[in-house]
Amino acid sequence: VFQQWIISLNGGAKAVIGAVIGACMGFDMGGPVNKTASMAANALGADGINGPMCAKIIGGMTPPIGLFIATLLKTEIETAKTALPMGLCFITEGVLPFAAADPLHFIPASMIGSAVAGAIAVGSGCESVAAHGGIFVVPMMKNPVMFLVALVIGSIVTGIVYAIIRKP
Repeated sequence: VFQQWIISLNGGAKAVIGAVIGACMGFDMGGPVNKTASMAANALGADGINGPMCAKIIGGMTPPIGLFIATLLKTEIETAKTALPMGLCFITEGVLPFAAADPLHFIPASMIGSAVAGAIAVGSGCESVAAHGGIFVVPMMKNPVMFLVALVIGSIVTGIVYAIIRKP
């Protein structure tokens, strides 16, 4: 029943599902909320519903790439040089030192950017048959160009929000 309901959703409702999964992925960077959202996307993917998989992947890529952007805006590039390549590889945990040092500012920025990216990706009809792989699985996705657009937009949102609200 749940699978049939997901399949019947239109673009706007799919965007909401993408935003929720994206926000959960950006919440605790590999922690239990992230893993629960990942498991839900994997379960839906196992049933052939692949849109949420895109939200999972993009929600995990956006925080480290957004952090990289924020450091460019604040000239702290040395402390975040590993964030960009880790983000491109869908390794969200690369931002844990930043999230641990400033959780009240970084986590909301991460969730907002990941939600925006997930909403755009899933709302645009992006789907992924791959459960992991970051930028390397984009060519296998349905609507890969919109996935990349969503990734860029979500990462920029994360970066700008964090650059504005973070502690000095």
